[in-house]
Amino acid sequence: MKRTDIIKLFSALLAIVMLAAAPVSSFAATDYRTPYNGVLGYISGTTPSFGSVNGEWRVFALARSGRAEPDSAYCAAYYSSIEELVASIGSGTLNSNKATENSRLVIALTSIGRNARNVAGYDIVEPLTNRGFVKRQGVTGVAFALLALDSVSRYGEAETRNAYVDFLLSQERSGGGWSLGGDPDPDATSIVMTALAPYSAARAAVARGVDKLSEMQLENGCFASMGTVNSESSSQVVTALSTLGIDADTDPRFVKNGRSALAALCSFYTGGGFAHTEGGGVNAMASEQAAYALCAYNRMKTGANTLFDMNDVTPAGSTPKPTSTPKPTSTPKPTNTPKPTNTPKPTDTPAPTDTAEPAQTPEPTAEPTDAPATDGPTEAPTQTPEAGEPTTAPTEAPEADEPTEAAPDGTEAPAGPRRKANGAWIILPAAAAVIGAALILIFRRKR
Repeated sequence: MKRTDIIKLFSALLAIVMLAAAPVSSFAATDYRTPYNGVLGYISGTTPSFGSVNGEWRVFALARSGRAEPDSAYCAAYYSSIEELVASIGSGTLNSNKATENSRLVIALTSIGRNARNVAGYDIVEPLTNRGFVKRQGVTGVAFALLALDSVSRYGEAETRNAYVDFLLSQERSGGGWSLGGDPDPDATSIVMTALAPYSAARAAVARGVDKLSEMQLENGCFASMGTVNSESSSQVVTALSTLGIDADTDPRFVKNGRSALAALCSFYTGGGFAHTEGGGVNAMASEQAAYALCAYNRMKTGANTLFDMNDVTPAGSTPKPTSTPKPTSTPKPTNTPKPTNTPKPTDTPAPTDTAEPAQTPEPTAEPTDAPATDGPTEAPTQTPEAGEPTTAPTEAPEADEPTEAAPDGTEAPAGPRRKANGAWIILPAAAAVIGAALILIFRRKR
């Protein structure tokens, strides 16, 4: 064999080794379905009531995941309790200081096919058009109001929604992202991005927000708010990315040291619900936010409507219950066929009337106005959202009346699903053997 042939063969074998050593797929996908199904089972175990914990977010997560159908007894009982509450308040404004009470309830009721424009005779959507009232809770208060108004097209209010888009764009921090005051925060940034996702005028600001979230992600894939690494921050990030169509498990911007944002969220799973901090017990607020975050991710993966776009919800009561099939009756005997009568002569065809003028085109209900001018509103939030409310960075300890529960089986919280390394290196011994055999053959032939 010529020297040049030996070199060519050796180069080909070397290329085989390099291909064998290169991973075909660096990581396997994170198993999110196990914690997703587990947390849905956990939050469905109690009867919901009005509130930021064990209330609307719980109902919302179960409804959007398909665990609670609009016509189910679960949703009917919850709605009945809400009707009693609103009737007792005697107003569509549920709390004179917190617009998020209305926003949260509008979102939950829409998810179970109820019309928030008429609850016990009161309109709980209308207070969200009071811009001064909504802005008292800063950017997250406005973001949740925008999500509520956008949740279904029949709520309309295009002018108000456009104003809220302008306000949120005016509150963007230098370099991207949003906060409740100070440096950008992953929770506030994610919530605002989720609300702005449908609007083309916000595209550039949202893109900067994505980059800012990537910068804020820690080396272990998690996120911290107010100095504490917590699951709720990861939940808000996964929700925002899923709403934008960005895969929180595979997008390289959100994979740090081989651990994705989705895998980091799943690491807080305890075997039933989710913990607030790593290694902690089951926490209700953390579980509810993780449930709807995983729902958002699952909806993105399956091509369903985004989490907060509820135009796909069937209104309660619109699906008739199937009735039993009636037994066939005996076929009646045919009667004598009547003789045909004379066919009447056709009358003159009337001349067409004038075509009616088309009605006026309704105002758009989705697209915002142009981005705000640089001198748009810049007021800072005047009130920190209530503790426990998802508008607050969920890093604070659970409320006193919200005890931390142990995992259902009494064991410590597992480390959570990790991404599996590929098995490419298993091919190396075989490749080396092939090279060795080839070289032996070459030199034998050379002799």
